[in-house]
Amino acid sequence: YNANVLFDGSTLHGMQFVDPSVRNLPTSYFSRDSGIGLSIQNHPRHASGLRVGILGLGAGTLAAYAQDGDYYRFYEINPVIVDLANGKGGFFTFLSDSQATIDIIQGDARVSLEKETNAGEINDFDILVIDTFNSDSIPVHLLTREAFEIYLRNLAPDGLIAVHITNVRLDLRPVFWQHAQYNRMWFAVIENQAAQDRPDVLPSTWVLLARTPAMLQIPALAERIIGDIDFRTDIRLWTDDYSNPFQLIK
Repeated sequence: YNANVLFDGSTLHGMQFVDPSVRNLPTSYFSRDSGIGLSIQNHPRHASGLRVGILGLGAGTLAAYAQDGDYYRFYEINPVIVDLANGKGGFFTFLSDSQATIDIIQGDARVSLEKETNAGEINDFDILVIDTFNSDSIPVHLLTREAFEIYLRNLAPDGLIAVHITNVRLDLRPVFWQHAQYNRMWFAVIENQAAQDRPDVLPSTWVLLARTPAMLQIPALAERIIGDIDFRTDIRLWTDDYSNPFQLIK
């Protein structure tokens, strides 16, 4: 199949097949058997009022999961990405094809979320997706204790935070392990491998942090969670005053 691919620097941020029969297939790091794909499809409220917040728009691929009755809110800092995902040039239709209610908030995601919280807006996201990293740069201000305080204020009581950490240079798992310990959350990692007969799938690593264990005990997720912790757990919790990406180099 032919596909349109969105790159930002050297990092792929989305791919959509041109053929109408597979146009709405979620692809690349967001395939149906990825950590985020499994989380959305198996959530008890999927297609019945699921509220999803997404930091990082890309091509809008995650909108392929949105069903009638769901609400998806994307946060994106780059106006060019917003235009492309909204259909400029005719490359991507994930947003326009979606059956759900979709909003795009343009600007820095942390700042936008903080403004909404301070204004008394209650987002109550069932799933909050953080997909803002690439191999070239890490937005540290989205990975700190203070950032997580904002995320948790926008998360439903039984909500799940899903973080896309696929990265060729850095292993970000220790950072989120520390956040899970600090915030007394349940922590899991799901990895997905590419297959020669699946051009729609790219290798991906997703970290899941849940307020309650129930979400991570859903069989479709539980059977894919990596049991062994094979990363360092002795790094300091990142804050707005302290971070050290050099500790994470693979």
